[in-house]
Amino acid sequence: MMAIRNKTLILFLFATFLAVGSISKVSQSFAADAIIPYSVIGTNEYNLPMDFDKPINLLLSYNVWQKTNSYYGAEGPDMDVLVSVNKFARLFKIDGIDNVGFLWEAVLGYAGVLVENGDNINGMIDPQTGVVAWIKPTANWTTMLEYWLHLPWGSSDLSDSAFVSDFAWMNNHQWGNVVLDWDIGYRLRGDQRKGGQRNELGDSVFANAVLTYKVSPRINPALHIDYETAGSGKNKNTGETIASYDRLQVGLGNSMKVSDKLTFDIWYSRGIDGRNVAKTNALYTRFIWAF
Repeated sequence: MMAIRNKTLILFLFATFLAVGSISKVSQSFAADAIIPYSVIGTNEYNLPMDFDKPINLLLSYNVWQKTNSYYGAEGPDMDVLVSVNKFARLFKIDGIDNVGFLWEAVLGYAGVLVENGDNINGMIDPQTGVVAWIKPTANWTTMLEYWLHLPWGSSDLSDSAFVSDFAWMNNHQWGNVVLDWDIGYRLRGDQRKGGQRNELGDSVFANAVLTYKVSPRINPALHIDYETAGSGKNKNTGETIASYDRLQVGLGNSMKVSDKLTFDIWYSRGIDGRNVAKTNALYTRFIWAF
Protein backbone atom coordinates (compact mmCIF):
# COMPACT_ATOMS: atom_id res chain seq x y z
CA MET A 1 0.00 0.00 0.00
CA MET A 2 1.15 3.51 -0.65
CA ALA A 3 0.42 4.66 2.87
CA ILE A 4 1.66 4.40 6.34
CA ARG A 5 -0.47 4.17 8.77
CA ASN A 6 -0.02 4.36 11.98
CA LYS A 7 -1.10 2.09 7.89
CA THR A 8 0.24 5.26 10.74
CA LEU A 9 0.39 5.83 9.96
CA ILE A 10 0.59 6.06 13.03
CA LEU A 11 2.65 5.67 14.93
CA PHE A 12 3.28 6.08 18.63
CA LEU A 13 1.42 6.77 21.88
CA PHE A 14 0.88 10.28 23.19
CA ALA A 15 3.25 10.81 26.10
CA THR A 16 0.47 12.43 28.12
CA PHE A 17 -1.73 9.33 27.81
CA LEU A 18 1.12 7.16 29.08
CA ALA A 19 1.34 9.39 32.13
CA VAL A 20 -2.28 8.81 33.15
CA GLY A 21 -2.15 5.04 32.72
CA SER A 22 -2.35 4.41 36.46
CA ILE A 23 -5.58 6.37 36.94
CA SER A 24 -8.64 4.19 37.49
CA LYS A 25 -11.07 4.24 34.53
CA VAL A 26 -8.91 6.61 32.54
CA SER A 27 -10.94 9.38 30.84
CA GLN A 28 -8.41 9.87 28.05
CA SER A 29 -7.25 6.73 26.28
CA PHE A 30 -3.47 6.37 26.13
CA ALA A 31 -4.02 3.56 23.61
CA ALA A 32 -4.72 6.23 20.98
CA ASP A 33 -2.02 6.70 18.37
CA ALA A 34 -0.82 10.20 17.57
CA ILE A 35 -2.73 10.04 14.27
CA ILE A 36 -5.61 7.98 12.88
CA PRO A 37 -4.30 4.85 11.13
CA TYR A 38 -3.78 5.34 7.40
CA SER A 39 -4.75 9.03 7.60
CA VAL A 40 -1.51 9.82 5.72
CA ILE A 41 -2.88 8.54 2.40
CA GLY A 42 -2.97 11.02 -0.48
CA THR A 43 -4.41 11.30 -3.99
CA ASN A 44 -4.04 8.12 -6.08
CA GLU A 45 -2.53 6.33 -3.08
CA TYR A 46 -4.09 3.06 -4.22
CA ASN A 47 -3.85 3.57 -7.99
CA LEU A 48 -1.20 0.91 -8.50
CA PRO A 49 -0.24 -0.20 -12.03
CA MET A 50 -0.76 -3.62 -13.55
CA ASP A 51 1.04 -3.28 -16.90
CA PHE A 52 4.69 -3.50 -15.82
CA ASP A 53 7.28 -6.23 -16.46
CA LYS A 54 10.21 -5.14 -14.30
CA PRO A 55 9.99 -4.29 -10.56
CA ILE A 56 9.26 -0.67 -9.67
CA ASN A 57 10.92 1.01 -6.68
CA LEU A 58 9.39 3.91 -4.75
CA LEU A 59 10.64 6.15 -1.96
CA LEU A 60 7.90 7.83 0.05
CA SER A 61 8.06 10.40 2.82
CA TYR A 62 5.07 11.14 5.07
CA ASN A 63 5.27 14.01 7.54
CA VAL A 64 2.70 15.09 10.13
CA TRP A 65 2.79 18.06 12.51
CA GLN A 66 0.05 17.84 15.15
CA LYS A 67 -0.50 20.80 17.50
CA THR A 68 -2.58 19.55 20.43
CA ASN A 69 -4.41 22.26 22.38
CA SER A 70 -7.90 20.76 22.71
CA TYR A 71 -9.37 17.44 23.83
CA TYR A 72 -12.61 15.51 23.57
CA GLY A 73 -13.24 14.75 27.23
CA ALA A 74 -10.90 15.64 30.08
CA GLU A 75 -8.35 18.31 29.22
CA GLY A 76 -4.67 17.47 28.84
CA PRO A 77 -1.47 19.44 28.32
CA ASP A 78 -0.71 21.40 25.17
CA MET A 79 1.91 19.71 23.00
CA ASP A 80 3.47 19.67 19.55
CA VAL A 81 4.00 16.30 17.85
CA LEU A 82 6.11 15.82 14.71
CA VAL A 83 6.21 12.49 12.87
CA SER A 84 8.46 11.96 9.84
CA VAL A 85 8.17 8.55 8.18
CA ASN A 86 10.25 7.28 5.28
CA LYS A 87 9.26 4.20 3.32
CA PHE A 88 10.81 2.03 0.63
CA ALA A 89 8.30 0.13 -1.52
CA ARG A 90 8.98 -2.44 -4.23
CA LEU A 91 6.28 -3.39 -6.73
CA PHE A 92 6.73 -6.74 -8.49
CA LYS A 93 5.02 -9.57 -10.34
CA ILE A 94 5.17 -13.33 -9.76
CA ASP A 95 5.61 -15.53 -12.82
CA GLY A 96 2.40 -17.23 -13.81
CA ILE A 97 0.15 -14.72 -11.95
CA ASP A 98 0.12 -11.91 -14.48
CA ASN A 99 -3.19 -10.38 -13.36
CA VAL A 100 -2.08 -9.78 -9.74
CA GLY A 101 0.43 -7.21 -8.52
CA PHE A 102 2.45 -7.46 -5.33
CA LEU A 103 4.18 -4.90 -3.14
CA TRP A 104 6.58 -5.16 -0.20
CA GLU A 105 7.35 -2.12 1.93
CA ALA A 106 9.53 -1.21 4.89
CA VAL A 107 9.40 1.88 7.09
CA LEU A 108 11.77 3.77 9.36
CA GLY A 109 10.88 7.09 10.94
CA TYR A 110 11.49 9.78 13.54
CA ALA A 111 9.17 11.52 15.97
CA GLY A 112 9.43 14.36 18.45
CA VAL A 113 7.07 15.52 21.20
CA LEU A 114 7.33 18.92 22.88
CA VAL A 115 5.05 19.34 25.91
CA GLU A 116 4.01 22.72 27.35
CA ASN A 117 6.16 22.21 30.47
CA GLY A 118 9.25 22.13 28.25
CA ASP A 119 9.78 18.37 28.22
CA ASN A 120 11.14 17.20 24.88
CA ILE A 121 10.95 13.57 23.75
CA ASN A 122 12.39 12.46 20.41
CA GLY A 123 13.80 9.42 18.71
CA MET A 124 13.02 6.56 16.34
CA ILE A 125 9.44 5.30 16.02
CA ASP A 126 8.66 1.60 15.75
CA PRO A 127 9.83 0.19 12.40
CA GLN A 128 7.11 -1.26 10.18
CA THR A 129 6.80 -3.63 7.25
CA GLY A 130 3.94 -4.91 5.12
CA VAL A 131 2.78 -6.71 1.99
CA VAL A 132 0.04 -5.89 -0.52
CA ALA A 133 -1.66 -7.82 -3.31
CA TRP A 134 -3.88 -6.05 -5.85
CA ILE A 135 -5.98 -6.59 -8.95
CA LYS A 136 -7.85 -4.38 -11.44
CA PRO A 137 -11.41 -5.72 -11.87
CA THR A 138 -12.02 -2.90 -14.39
CA ALA A 139 -9.86 -0.30 -16.12
CA ASN A 140 -11.04 2.34 -13.61
CA TRP A 141 -10.99 0.32 -10.39
CA THR A 142 -8.01 -1.00 -8.41
CA THR A 143 -8.66 -3.08 -5.28
CA MET A 144 -6.19 -4.62 -2.86
CA LEU A 145 -5.56 -6.31 0.49
CA GLU A 146 -2.76 -5.45 2.88
CA TYR A 147 -1.15 -6.87 6.00
CA TRP A 148 0.96 -4.41 8.00
CA LEU A 149 3.16 -5.13 11.05
CA HIS A 150 4.52 -2.68 13.64
CA LEU A 151 7.62 -3.96 15.44
CA PRO A 152 8.27 -2.67 19.02
CA TRP A 153 11.88 -1.71 18.41
CA GLY A 154 11.69 2.09 18.46
CA SER A 155 13.10 4.45 21.08
CA SER A 156 11.85 3.52 24.55
CA ASP A 157 9.86 6.74 25.09
CA LEU A 158 8.13 6.54 21.70
CA SER A 159 7.69 2.83 21.10
CA ASP A 160 4.26 1.21 21.48
CA SER A 161 6.15 -1.60 23.24
CA ALA A 162 3.69 -3.97 21.57
CA PHE A 163 3.34 -5.89 18.34
CA VAL A 164 0.56 -4.26 16.28
CA SER A 165 -1.00 -5.70 13.09
CA ASP A 166 -3.19 -3.92 10.53
CA PHE A 167 -5.48 -5.69 8.05
CA ALA A 168 -6.91 -3.41 5.36
CA TRP A 169 -9.02 -3.46 2.19
CA MET A 170 -8.06 -0.55 -0.07
CA ASN A 171 -9.51 0.83 -3.33
CA ASN A 172 -8.98 3.44 -6.06
CA HIS A 173 -11.69 4.61 -8.48
CA GLN A 174 -11.23 6.84 -11.55
CA TRP A 175 -14.26 8.70 -12.94
CA GLY A 176 -13.01 11.20 -15.50
CA ASN A 177 -11.57 14.11 -13.50
CA VAL A 178 -12.71 12.63 -10.18
CA VAL A 179 -10.50 10.25 -8.18
CA LEU A 180 -11.57 8.40 -5.03
CA ASP A 181 -9.16 6.51 -2.76
CA TRP A 182 -10.63 4.75 0.27
CA ASP A 183 -9.91 2.00 2.75
CA ILE A 184 -11.36 0.20 5.73
CA GLY A 185 -9.21 -1.70 8.20
CA TYR A 186 -8.83 -3.44 11.53
CA ARG A 187 -5.96 -2.76 13.95
CA LEU A 188 -5.07 -5.67 16.23
CA ARG A 189 -3.02 -4.49 19.21
CA GLY A 190 -0.88 -6.89 21.22
CA ASP A 191 -0.25 -6.49 24.94
CA GLN A 192 1.94 -3.53 25.85
CA ARG A 193 4.81 -3.91 28.29
CA LYS A 194 6.06 -0.50 29.38
CA GLY A 195 7.51 0.93 32.59
CA GLY A 196 6.98 -2.27 34.53
CA GLN A 197 3.31 -2.41 33.53
CA ARG A 198 1.48 -4.77 31.21
CA ASN A 199 -1.48 -3.26 29.39
CA GLU A 200 -4.13 -4.84 27.21
CA LEU A 201 -4.84 -2.32 24.44
CA GLY A 202 -8.21 -2.18 22.70
CA ASP A 203 -8.36 -3.07 19.01
CA SER A 204 -9.73 -0.51 16.56
CA VAL A 205 -11.62 -0.19 13.28
CA PHE A 206 -10.63 2.66 10.93
CA ALA A 207 -11.67 4.08 7.58
CA ASN A 208 -10.15 6.75 5.33
CA ALA A 209 -11.14 8.45 2.07
CA VAL A 210 -9.58 11.00 -0.28
CA LEU A 211 -11.77 12.58 -2.97
CA THR A 212 -9.80 14.53 -5.59
CA TYR A 213 -10.80 16.65 -8.57
CA LYS A 214 -8.11 16.79 -11.26
CA VAL A 215 -7.68 20.27 -12.73
CA SER A 216 -4.08 20.25 -13.96
CA PRO A 217 -0.81 18.46 -13.11
CA ARG A 218 -0.21 20.93 -10.24
CA ILE A 219 -3.76 21.81 -9.17
CA ASN A 220 -5.76 18.88 -7.79
CA PRO A 221 -7.85 19.89 -4.75
CA ALA A 222 -8.59 17.02 -2.38
CA LEU A 223 -11.01 16.34 0.46
CA HIS A 224 -9.75 13.99 3.22
CA ILE A 225 -12.00 12.16 5.70
CA ASP A 226 -10.63 9.86 8.43
CA TYR A 227 -12.37 7.92 11.22
CA GLU A 228 -11.36 5.49 13.98
CA THR A 229 -13.21 3.75 16.80
CA ALA A 230 -11.38 1.69 19.41
CA GLY A 231 -12.47 -0.60 22.22
CA SER A 232 -11.40 -0.29 25.84
CA GLY A 233 -8.43 -2.07 27.39
CA LYS A 234 -7.08 -2.62 30.87
CA ASN A 235 -4.00 -2.46 33.03
CA LYS A 236 -3.19 -6.12 33.65
CA ASN A 237 -1.25 -5.26 36.81
CA THR A 238 -4.16 -3.52 38.53
CA GLY A 239 -7.25 -4.37 36.49
CA GLU A 240 -7.97 -0.67 35.90
CA THR A 241 -9.74 0.37 32.71
CA ILE A 242 -8.11 2.03 29.71
CA ALA A 243 -10.86 4.08 28.04
CA SER A 244 -12.24 3.35 24.59
CA TYR A 245 -12.21 6.24 22.12
CA ASP A 246 -13.58 7.54 18.81
CA ARG A 247 -12.41 10.30 16.47
CA LEU A 248 -13.43 11.84 13.15
CA GLN A 249 -11.45 14.40 11.15
CA VAL A 250 -11.82 16.25 7.86
CA GLY A 251 -9.06 17.83 5.78
CA LEU A 252 -8.53 19.95 2.66
CA GLY A 253 -5.43 20.15 0.50
CA ASN A 254 -3.82 19.77 -2.91
CA SER A 255 -1.90 17.14 -4.85
CA MET A 256 0.65 18.16 -7.48
CA LYS A 257 2.88 16.37 -9.95
CA VAL A 258 6.24 18.12 -9.69
CA SER A 259 7.88 15.95 -12.37
CA ASP A 260 7.43 12.57 -14.04
CA LYS A 261 9.06 10.93 -11.00
CA LEU A 262 8.05 13.22 -8.10
CA THR A 263 4.60 13.86 -6.58
CA PHE A 264 3.84 16.16 -3.62
CA ASP A 265 0.69 16.41 -1.50
CA ILE A 266 -0.13 18.83 1.32
CA TRP A 267 -3.30 19.14 3.42
CA TYR A 268 -4.63 20.34 6.76
CA SER A 269 -6.95 18.15 8.85
CA ARG A 270 -9.03 19.10 11.87
CA GLY A 271 -11.09 17.02 14.26
CA ILE A 272 -14.86 17.51 14.05
CA ASP A 273 -15.98 14.91 16.59
CA GLY A 274 -14.44 12.55 19.11
CA ARG A 275 -14.48 10.92 22.55
CA ASN A 276 -11.68 10.39 25.10
CA VAL A 277 -8.94 11.57 22.75
CA ALA A 278 -7.01 14.65 21.62
CA LYS A 279 -8.59 16.78 18.87
CA THR A 280 -6.86 16.60 15.51
CA ASN A 281 -5.14 19.83 14.45
CA ALA A 282 -2.58 18.61 11.94
CA LEU A 283 -0.66 19.52 8.79
CA TYR A 284 0.20 16.57 6.53
CA THR A 285 2.67 16.29 3.64
CA ARG A 286 3.50 13.39 1.31
CA PHE A 287 6.34 12.98 -1.20
CA ILE A 288 6.59 10.08 -3.69
CA TRP A 289 9.70 9.48 -5.80
CA ALA A 290 9.64 6.69 -8.39
CA PHE A 291 12.87 5.17 -9.72
